[in-house]
Amino acid sequence: MLAALLAFLMLTLVVIGIRSRAQTQLRNNHPAESAYKLGPGPYSTAVFDQTLHDAKRNKDLPVRIFTPESGGNFPVIVFSHGAGGSGQNYSLLTQHWASHGYVVIQPTHNDSLALRREKGAPLPRGPRELIEEYRFNYEDWINRVDDIKLVLDSLVDLQQRVPQLRGKLDLKRIGVGGHSYGAFTTQMIGGVRVDIPGQAKAQSFADDRARAFLLLSPQGKSENGLTESSWQQVTRPMMSMTGSNDSGVGGVLANWRKDPFTFSPPPDKYFVFIDGAFHMSFTGALAQPQTAQGPRRQLISRLAQGTDQKAVFDYVKIGSIAFWDAYLKDDAKARGYLKSNSLVDYSNQGLTLERK
Repeated sequence: MLAALLAFLMLTLVVIGIRSRAQTQLRNNHPAESAYKLGPGPYSTAVFDQTLHDAKRNKDLPVRIFTPESGGNFPVIVFSHGAGGSGQNYSLLTQHWASHGYVVIQPTHNDSLALRREKGAPLPRGPRELIEEYRFNYEDWINRVDDIKLVLDSLVDLQQRVPQLRGKLDLKRIGVGGHSYGAFTTQMIGGVRVDIPGQAKAQSFADDRARAFLLLSPQGKSENGLTESSWQQVTRPMMSMTGSNDSGVGGVLANWRKDPFTFSPPPDKYFVFIDGAFHMSFTGALAQPQTAQGPRRQLISRLAQGTDQKAVFDYVKIGSIAFWDAYLKDDAKARGYLKSNSLVDYSNQGLTLERK
């Protein structure tokens, strides 16, 4: 079994076809004045690991935490990883947020390949089996949601027992985000209603403590119990991101991932569609192929062929930090940025931004 990242990348090749260079080539000249907080923020960051205990489930939940080293009263972002990943992934993105004044908490869910390997638990035989595990495992859907709620329940305790967090958490400004399977978990926290086999239809697992939601490569209708009416009660701010090479299960076109935006009510909804973005573009892995070794490096290079994946990831960083600033910090400049065409201009038309 290869590492979790390789499994994810292999899955990408299974469910999508590689577009031609002509289709995915991004322009290289970006007007710097149109970028919103692309560079590192003003805060030095610290990272450390903790374990939370859920007595009700008799479960220990590992979490990784990025926090500014100085200052305090920062908004909190809880970020949920994709299928098979872990809370130790996505650091290029989550550390970026922390450097701009956020405390980011990343739980490692039970489906993590690294965690399962550590526990000696059975592993899926390949990417197909990995994705089939979560598509129909509604108990795991709920377990992941309970992990996010455990993090939220533990914020006061974390401030008390972890010196690096004392005085740093603003419990009234909380956001939840996630990638892929983590985007589905985020949607459940955000109030989507899902049909669970053998149970009542249109169930909600919403948590009112979160103010805003970021969905990277989210699921659309007809998967994971989602229907066209699932998003009718999602009234809080939400941003969805996907890209032209981010196809879904069975090769469904990437535009399927627009459903959370299409079927949720206004206001404060955003949809970013990036030309040349793959499923793993949102993790930062494709932006730094030199950090991978062996088969992973070859696979990353193949996925990135014909695209400027660093530019793609820059768009993800810009859009996401503007969204968090707008709705967790009530920053008027960030709101104005999201309402403008500045991100589109910065990409030289390499993406589209819709809002309602």
